[in-house]
Amino acid sequence: MDGAASRSGRVLLYGATGFSGRLLTQCLQEQGLDVVLAGRQHGRLAELAKRSNLDFRVFSLEDRSQMEACLHDIQIVLHAAGPFQCTALPMMSACIRTGTHYLDLAGEWQVFQQAMDQGGLAASKGVMLMPGIGFSIVASDCLLAMALARFPETVALRLALSTPDVMSRGTFRSMLGLTSSTVMVRRKGALTAIATGSLLRYFDFGTGLRQAVAVNWPDVLISQVTAGIPSLEVYAQADWAVQLTYRVGSSMAPLHQSALGHRLLDLLSYGWPQAPSEAQRERACFVLVVEAEDRWRRSRYLRIQTRDGYSVTAATATEIVRRVLQGKVAPGFQSPAHLFGSSLLEETGCALRVE
Repeated sequence: MDGAASRSGRVLLYGATGFSGRLLTQCLQEQGLDVVLAGRQHGRLAELAKRSNLDFRVFSLEDRSQMEACLHDIQIVLHAAGPFQCTALPMMSACIRTGTHYLDLAGEWQVFQQAMDQGGLAASKGVMLMPGIGFSIVASDCLLAMALARFPETVALRLALSTPDVMSRGTFRSMLGLTSSTVMVRRKGALTAIATGSLLRYFDFGTGLRQAVAVNWPDVLISQVTAGIPSLEVYAQADWAVQLTYRVGSSMAPLHQSALGHRLLDLLSYGWPQAPSEAQRERACFVLVVEAEDRWRRSRYLRIQTRDGYSVTAATATEIVRRVLQGKVAPGFQSPAHLFGSSLLEETGCALRVE
């Protein structure tokens, strides 16, 4: 029995005071799970822990020994503190050292590359690494798996995401930091970089054809490993104004990694609403479309409508934590649909319509 499996079933939620973290705290508690809240800031964390009647731990991701001490009795870490391209690897590494299963809400492709790179070491320690257990990857991962099952002769897939109806300040900040000068697509098994904004296509999200632009998305990186997809492009719905903003942002990409760049991104996102209201989330929905092309270049389509991204994240993440606690684990790097099946989104009640 691996170290994580032999522990008491405790779940540590790091980044608990963020918008998604607070939603997860409530959902995990409603499932009767043994949750420990964690984060960097004592004041907000202590207040949330008191309201929720939960234990809490304060530690920095820069303090290796403190991290290990705080994880010694933890079976699963659910990492919810972004930007994940900066915060995921330290927590992932600590989980491997302490024999703790690692889950997170990341949507940044860099995090998936890190998890794949660490997968062999994690497997040797009996530790599972599963980034992207929220909306960002569960929805697309499940839809791609559904398309392959329905259209087995597929040789190329194109995935498109509708414009989100609601977005928190943290998500907006993460999206600003993801713009780059190139976009990765997979063609005949090889990752290929193309200029940002150079690849456009039309998709029907349910209200007629809408233009979309190719974007960086983790499925392009992991699809061949988890599903054997040789060719994949991912698009996001974008009118001319969004495309212009995207191109301008990509030209400033080198600045994003500097201290000045981080401060500028913080300032740009400061005016964005901190979190959508419950009423806004109840009205919101999200649409994903996949185009499956066979070797004769015939295209077939599959479209799924989901609840808002935050409700989906809370539901899928909670369900995955519950299943891992029950022993549904595979050591090393894993994706949600690869381990739990393409029906995961429907089983959690998050798929409103599939057509």
